[in-house]
Amino acid sequence: MKAFRLILGFSLSASASVGLANITGSDLQNFNATTNGLDFVTVQSSETLGKGIFNLGLFSNYAVNTLPRYEDASGRDANVNDSIVAADINFGMGLTSFWDIGISIPSVIYQDVNFDGDRGQFDKNGVTEIRANSKWRLYGDRDGGIAFILGTNVNVTENNPYTGSGSGPTFNFEFAFDTTFNKIALGANIGYRKRSPGERVAGFPIQPLEDQYIASLAASYLFTSIDTKLIFEYYAGMPTKSTETVKSRSASAAEMLLGMKHDLTDALAFHAGAGTEAGNGTASADWRVYTGINYVFGGEGEKKAPQMVAPQKPKASAPMIPKFVQTPEPGPAEPAGEGDEVFVLRGINFVFDSASRVLPGTREILTNLGQHLKKNAIEKVIIEGHTDSVGQEKYNYDLGLQRARVIREYLVRSEKLDPNTIEARSYGEARPVADNGNFQGRQLNRRVVFRIIYKK
Repeated sequence: MKAFRLILGFSLSASASVGLANITGSDLQNFNATTNGLDFVTVQSSETLGKGIFNLGLFSNYAVNTLPRYEDASGRDANVNDSIVAADINFGMGLTSFWDIGISIPSVIYQDVNFDGDRGQFDKNGVTEIRANSKWRLYGDRDGGIAFILGTNVNVTENNPYTGSGSGPTFNFEFAFDTTFNKIALGANIGYRKRSPGERVAGFPIQPLEDQYIASLAASYLFTSIDTKLIFEYYAGMPTKSTETVKSRSASAAEMLLGMKHDLTDALAFHAGAGTEAGNGTASADWRVYTGINYVFGGEGEKKAPQMVAPQKPKASAPMIPKFVQTPEPGPAEPAGEGDEVFVLRGINFVFDSASRVLPGTREILTNLGQHLKKNAIEKVIIEGHTDSVGQEKYNYDLGLQRARVIREYLVRSEKLDPNTIEARSYGEARPVADNGNFQGRQLNRRVVFRIIYKK
């Protein structure tokens, strides 16, 4: 299935060698960061924000030679004829475990035009449009999946020759594919942009753009030792029919970028990178640089009561699952190992970077677990401490061991369990069950696993 996702996604994307993708409805920049802040920069993965998780993003980019020069019929030169500083404010929210929504507000902050003659430029700075999107994950696991994305763009730029006077909203229909091989993630988007062009704006030799096929590719590599992702993206597409435009620029366009995402903290990520055109297309920059931040909060870590999640397939010889076990949503499967029963303390049981500060409700769950263990013939209980990858490997190993020991000591001291039957271990960051490259994946990786072995 993984190979099928990869081949299908990349084949569809490669079928569109040039064009417009990931662009704003006003078609004045080809750089748009995703509203959920997951995995890549402008290319969507199949992953959605988890239930109750929020992302706030702020991105800016400086682009050179994006505005049209109407008198230029011989091609574009190497001079800096215009430059634009644009900014995007993004907001994303997870509604369920497979559905998120987002809104983006792009603006022109600054523009500088260095040539005379007929040209297109902004009459004033400010908001250029409003964008909204909704993504549903149709299929997926920690290694990848498939999602459907519905987006809309509402132009608010007056006399926009690319949309025309009296234009309606633009709708985007896309499928996102992604897959992961160890620390390498690959993604592809393919879709259709349905436009509602208005009347041609007088004085501009540009016909409003018609419908387009859109596609993009992405690849990233996670350097866990420095909490940084290296990201490459190529976004492209083509119009469904010919459109009159400036002779030196095609109605199709393509750009690519190389960037990095560095996790400053568990919740705050910093982006930076640069891109260039892959064809003389509408709004394609000769080159651009970008920077941005994503701040993520909410989700399981905000709940007042953590959850003890039962295994999907306990052994037949294991006693009946106790009443304290709750499974509001299935979690990722644990790696194979010892244990007739395996429980995972989720929701985040420990505050980030802490071995002793447990969230409210944890002691109650441990007390119930202790009662369950005392009622059954226990041979051994293994308590595993697991962390995310933020920080040094040795530090995370020590942190995981401290967390496991804190719980062991609680069960021995407060629940009067035999210390000879309880063992504390640490795997640190070595056994992730989710993507350490984003906030919600790190939430799932910070956990304590209980492996219970009953006497035969």
